[in-house]
Amino acid sequence: MPRPFGPDRIELASSGHLRLTSPRSKEWVARRPAGPGNVLHPGTAIRWEEELWEVVDAGDALGGGAWYELARWDDRHAIRLVLPYDETSEADGAEARRDVARRGGARLVALLLSPVVGLLPGHVQGRLEVELGVRGTTLTLASIPAPLAVGVGALLAMLASLVGAAQVAARTGTVPAEAPVGPILVFLIYLLPESLARFAIAMGQGRPMGSVLGLPLYAAARLAGLAPAPAAVATPEAPAPDEERLLADRFLMLEPLLSFLPPADQRRLAGERGFAALTWGKRTAWFLLVYPGLTAPAHAARLLIGTGGLGSFLLLALALGLGVEQVLRLRTLARGEPAPSVLGRLVAPFAAPLLR
Repeated sequence: MPRPFGPDRIELASSGHLRLTSPRSKEWVARRPAGPGNVLHPGTAIRWEEELWEVVDAGDALGGGAWYELARWDDRHAIRLVLPYDETSEADGAEARRDVARRGGARLVALLLSPVVGLLPGHVQGRLEVELGVRGTTLTLASIPAPLAVGVGALLAMLASLVGAAQVAARTGTVPAEAPVGPILVFLIYLLPESLARFAIAMGQGRPMGSVLGLPLYAAARLAGLAPAPAAVATPEAPAPDEERLLADRFLMLEPLLSFLPPADQRRLAGERGFAALTWGKRTAWFLLVYPGLTAPAHAARLLIGTGGLGSFLLLALALGLGVEQVLRLRTLARGEPAPSVLGRLVAPFAAPLLR
């Protein structure tokens, strides 16, 4: 049994875990168990006498302070942040108080900039929750109104152009030139379903979710040295090489799209990197079912009033085909099985390094 430091006390809990009681609260976060539609989130990883432990439970101790139940770290979980528990970390109280003051200032800045900070990837917001004490879901919710308003405005602009074209055709009897729907407008419309999905996840599952708008911000912060790379699983004896950190980055960027891969590949990624195949499968299936559904009526209207061409026909056929596929995927996912997609052929070359 490892030894405690300072005034901390240790005992064996009824659950078989180690219970550490401390007169002061530590910055340790307990495990969040899995629930319907939500994967398990491991507690804070603690390095204690050259071993890794996980905080599986925590609470307030009688008479002040806090207690923590610790279990040896399960290697199946990815380590995002490791906190030391040793004489140095426990004895340096003055530095800890100064650090609390610094984090208080950083927490205020994060809250003031929450409409932007909430766009960053979910794991970054989760780390801010651990380090600064500001809830990641608060950051996510604060960043939703602006992209949501932009998405709604872009959708209304596209519908207004279609209605205007129909009125011109009815009034003059001529077929106006088809107004092009540029990629920028399509991207802006995408912000609408993405914002709704982020709101549903933050409210329903209680966890943060980033936006595609936050990816360039995160990349710029990485290049400037303001944000660390996602932590790869490593042991004290064998630090993770640069290649593993690059693979961790690749997994982070491709995680939603990995649900398009064949079931065998999804199961392998679930075992090796903790990929939530069912969770991401349902999210991508609903997105591809709803988002093309927003554009399908517009293309159908173009064809009916005679302003649509081959492009509108192909896009309508694509939307209908994807819709049928997503219904089939949702039925497979409801049985608890990973569901691939025809889009997996496009994702496979980018995911190949993760499956070597």
